[in-house]
Amino acid sequence: MKRKAISKLIIQIIICTFFLIPNNTMSQTFEKSILKVNEKYDLVGGTVVLFDKNKINNITNWGNSNLEFNTPITDNTVFRVASISKTITALAFMQLVEQKKIQLDEDVSKSLGFEFRNPYAKDIPITPRMLLSHTSGLQDDVEAYDKFLNMSYEENPSPNISKLLSKNGEYFSKSIFLNKKPGSYFNYSNLNYGIIGTVIENISGIRFDEYCRKYILMPLDIEGSFNVNDIKDINQIASLYRKPDGLWKVQFDNFINSDRSKIVLKDYEIGKNALKFAPQGGLRISGKDLAKIFMLFLNDGLYKNQQIISKNAIKAMTTSQWKFDGTNGNTNNGLFRNWGLGIHLITNTKDNDDIYSDNVSMLGHSGEAYGLVCDAFVDVINGNGFIFITNGSGKEYTNSDCSSFYAIEKEIFEIIEKQYQKK
Repeated sequence: MKRKAISKLIIQIIICTFFLIPNNTMSQTFEKSILKVNEKYDLVGGTVVLFDKNKINNITNWGNSNLEFNTPITDNTVFRVASISKTITALAFMQLVEQKKIQLDEDVSKSLGFEFRNPYAKDIPITPRMLLSHTSGLQDDVEAYDKFLNMSYEENPSPNISKLLSKNGEYFSKSIFLNKKPGSYFNYSNLNYGIIGTVIENISGIRFDEYCRKYILMPLDIEGSFNVNDIKDINQIASLYRKPDGLWKVQFDNFINSDRSKIVLKDYEIGKNALKFAPQGGLRISGKDLAKIFMLFLNDGLYKNQQIISKNAIKAMTTSQWKFDGTNGNTNNGLFRNWGLGIHLITNTKDNDDIYSDNVSMLGHSGEAYGLVCDAFVDVINGNGFIFITNGSGKEYTNSDCSSFYAIEKEIFEIIEKQYQKK
């Protein structure tokens, strides 16, 4: 009996080992492929996270979060994830919609406290739906928007956003508007989300960064924040780099072993101008925590038995609000062809917004700022997703020959797709 038991145990070990080795080999092959991309593009560092509905399956990290101090990127490295932040801002707004504190199709002037109109279409109200789907008719011009954005970051208190948006405002300019009927034309604009962040404050009565932490990030056990002051370990924040003239130069978030440049909140007025926290691009979060947020889109808004946002809100966000018909929008070289509420809906059009070679249903968001490039997408059919973040490339980001995404993004996508196909 003992020999039979031992023999049975040996057989079980052999069987387990048989299945374990291919999985380890697959993982090693995946990581080697990622590292080859790292070498090819001379990346500072980065992370790729693979996840499904319930868990994170793989985290591959490489390189440095800070070159001066040779700080390695780890699972806990925090990145300023640029425009992916918009999805979190949209989630916060949709919570208020489901609480019936605001409606998607009401005049946003009501929440702002002043009349906000496109001077080329004065009789048409601009709505939250238009802002969230980039169909408001706004554009980020260099003179008016960029100047106001810098003042919002640097001045204390920040200037009231009415000074930019109201026709009688000190910094108002027609240059921030397209001569298009609101709701009819897609044009990707960061200003849309600065307005949404300000509305969130007005409706909730809570500062934008605090609202997002309390109602989205903390329930997901996420340490990230739109406010750099909240990051407990400042050395975990990745510096962002570019390499002009062959020399690495920090572009943003150079905090390690130094006094951080804190956001000064003295005299901050809730509901006047949330651009101070960059609702359009200022979230700092790790790759593994960002995956938790995008799991919500695979689980109808649920995370570990907590309903962070309703199923109906997720459905609304992932339902097409605008789709390119050949003339009704600026597609950014074919990248943007279909848009929800704070979510990029992938049509998988060849040589345009294709991520995988298969015709699957993908949605998510990408981002780029200060040398960083990042992507967060889920495959809602197969129930999985990925995060890709790099904090700088020594080679200029160039367009792919077969996609509107950058060549480096497309190569990463292909490696991830092959990894999922093997399972």
